[in-house]
Amino acid sequence: MGLLSKSVTISMACVAGVLGVLFLFSNVVVPLLPEQEQKTETPWNPAATPVAVSSQPTLLPAQASRPTATLPTLPPSTQSRESIGFYSLRNAQELEEVSPAAVRVIRELPWIADGISREEQYGAEALTHLSATLPATFGYLIEKPWVSTGSHQELGKALLALESIGNDDPILVQKIVSMPFLEELDSQDVIALDSLAYLAYSDFIAFRNIINHQRLGDGIDSEEAKIVAVLGEVNEINPDLTDILLDPQQTTIEERPIGLPLAGNITLAIIRTRPGAIRSMDLLESAVRGAESFIGEPFPSRYIALLFEEAVPGSFAGSNNGAHMTILPQYDVDDQSYESALANRAIAHEVAHYYWHGGEPWLDEGAAEFTATYVEYLAEGRPLEPVNYPCSPASTIRYLENKGFAESDPAFACNYAVGERFFLDLYGNLGEEQFRRGFRDLYRFVKETDPFGNNATGMEEVRTAFGDFQSKGPANSFNPVSHAAERWYEGKLPDRENHYDPRPAVAELPTINGWINRAYVSMTEGGTSVEEVSASHPGAWLWLTLQYSHGYAGPPQELSFEIVEYYEDGFPYRRDTLTIQVDRRYSGGVQWISVGPGPGQEWADGRHWVYVYHEGRKVAQVEFEVTPR
Repeated sequence: MGLLSKSVTISMACVAGVLGVLFLFSNVVVPLLPEQEQKTETPWNPAATPVAVSSQPTLLPAQASRPTATLPTLPPSTQSRESIGFYSLRNAQELEEVSPAAVRVIRELPWIADGISREEQYGAEALTHLSATLPATFGYLIEKPWVSTGSHQELGKALLALESIGNDDPILVQKIVSMPFLEELDSQDVIALDSLAYLAYSDFIAFRNIINHQRLGDGIDSEEAKIVAVLGEVNEINPDLTDILLDPQQTTIEERPIGLPLAGNITLAIIRTRPGAIRSMDLLESAVRGAESFIGEPFPSRYIALLFEEAVPGSFAGSNNGAHMTILPQYDVDDQSYESALANRAIAHEVAHYYWHGGEPWLDEGAAEFTATYVEYLAEGRPLEPVNYPCSPASTIRYLENKGFAESDPAFACNYAVGERFFLDLYGNLGEEQFRRGFRDLYRFVKETDPFGNNATGMEEVRTAFGDFQSKGPANSFNPVSHAAERWYEGKLPDRENHYDPRPAVAELPTINGWINRAYVSMTEGGTSVEEVSASHPGAWLWLTLQYSHGYAGPPQELSFEIVEYYEDGFPYRRDTLTIQVDRRYSGGVQWISVGPGPGQEWADGRHWVYVYHEGRKVAQVEFEVTPR
């Protein structure tokens, strides 16, 4: 089974603060200046509060001035072109009656004055709501230059987070607005606000404790905001880490500014509470560059934070909550361990989730796995093939969607296995150029998904994004999307032999004047040959036995073999190497190597193959059947 990670579809404030709190007000009028708030907050006085309103046009997102991508672009979405009138915002009409001065100030903001786009709507409504319900906080907030000139993406997230915090604590939100880290608004500051909003909603006691922490007592500064940014998730999973992370003697932040062809200047950050591997930052940069290059769209975040800590939910190796990544610290190594070998994969998968969130689980996990596989393919020359063991509990997308497995259910892992095979199938039939165009168009569907809606991006959007492409084969007329959908969505699999190596096994080993005498699988190491295995086999491993002989008379030497395991869906699912020592004192020997999914994982019902290669030649082949429980 490949490395599993948890992806949250949208940022924490949006998940909890907005969906759970803010949009309780979406269809009702918020009471203006409730009595409780009048007792605790001084109303905003526009005559006493200088207001910074820039006459410059609204700053556009970074991609507005990016170099032209090599792949063709879609026309601007209708979502971007639509403009919403100010008085269509919730509470705008009521605010006009109570505080026309506040309305005038808001309407003079450049990004409001030039028309409110759909992307700006949530931020505009949050600002109006803050003015209506927390006038003193609004007075502090409107003085910030970034309220006038910030990009709609970061500004909207910041205002939504502040609105959420204000709903939970109208006093502390005023204190937060006055803190040093909000004098300017950088990406890490937005993430910190998001984290605070989630804390205020999910664990109010922890929220107050963090705000009043001895390190933060004089207000969060820009450096401390980088730590606060990860505390929302940490508090939920491993709250004991909070004090450790807030201790500057125990926590380090390694940063690296880089320039990307499409996104421009961004910052990479790794947060640790123990020593880590020097190469981890290089792996992070490689993953970020590879993802942007392959997808062909600007990287979606300007500050990319990776926390190596024991703060990952469930049995996952890592997570990406939309604001930052967390990966278990055992992958922050550079040795000969199993975790070291998978470190690149772990980082590349979590980085890919900056693009792939907001879709059906099979789409998000499958697309993230495919992106990570492609990054490794470019960086290390690894084969472009699945990294997840085939799924037995659920082998079709339709089944996964109907069941809706919880992340705690072992069958949730099928989203990774089926999703990545679906995209690999599309890639194989379309070829790189057409696949990349469709993949990028699919990402645009994901990006434009309403974070507060109920419809996740799924097969319908896949068909639209890839639907106009034909197979790369010159004589083929079938539609690759329909083919992949029939295969992986409906479960109509093609001839299982199509993807295999049809060459016969030739058992000779010329370099040692030898050959493979026999190859078979057994239930135990050194056991007897079996051709059928029950899926309930308790040991999980099978053992491939290789008996070999030789007439070698030279000095001792090593022979290397590659072991490749295939499933009946036509994809390999595991590669391993075997090295044997050849000595003239002996005439042969026996070697055992484990095959199958591994302990704790279910066998996939159906036909399996194991191929053994030496110097590119297939020297052995074994078939066996896994029967249902």
